[in-house]
Amino acid sequence: MKFLEKMLHNDRIIMYNAGEFANVTNELVAAVNWPKDVDMLSFSFNPFAPGGGFVRHDIDGDYVIRYMFGCKTSALKPLGRPLKSSPIIARAPKSVGEALAVTKATLCDKSAAQRKRKGPAYQKELLNYLGSIKKGKVKSVLLFKNGKNVGIASMIDSVRLDGKKGSTFTWLWLDKKLPVAQYEDARFKATKWVKDNAQEYMASANFDYDRESQRNDCRFGLKPYRIFFARKK
Repeated sequence: MKFLEKMLHNDRIIMYNAGEFANVTNELVAAVNWPKDVDMLSFSFNPFAPGGGFVRHDIDGDYVIRYMFGCKTSALKPLGRPLKSSPIIARAPKSVGEALAVTKATLCDKSAAQRKRKGPAYQKELLNYLGSIKKGKVKSVLLFKNGKNVGIASMIDSVRLDGKKGSTFTWLWLDKKLPVAQYEDARFKATKWVKDNAQEYMASANFDYDRESQRNDCRFGLKPYRIFFARKK
């Protein structure tokens, strides 16, 4: 396995360059060094357009799997469709407290079964993410209809491993009870805000079972380029 190159190793993650996604196999996962005290194992590979808009794989094992999608921000294409005379209003949070409250109400309102499915490494990341909101490191836009919150989009800026400036699309929630035209307008406002406010590169992480989010990211212009494994226990 000479093609492997270690890209990163800290107490949170160990990452290798796999070259191509096809190289990420059961044998590879079993063969590489993944210390027990490191939360996640990751492999980077050349970006590709997955058939059907979501990643198909033949990886077995008791893992929580996520894919990172990414591209240059200039290549993003806002989703949805703007609606003339729309009742949907987009604005920045009035305070860190408002951003945190909406995030908790939409991102953290999950059942015990859903939390278990995402695994302990994700729960640790979620606590760190909420801490980043409290510190003002997360940018958000909130969507309202007649004063009621009907959406949120958030991202956080960072420096990529190659030293270039990037943003990670951390959360998107839209109220599916909205009429179709209003929902599409809310989606347009949210994703256009992301494109307009992101740094040079954009990334977004999706669980392997969440095909809807993967398809939306592909439509947005993002392509899978990294996989993350986390132990379920």
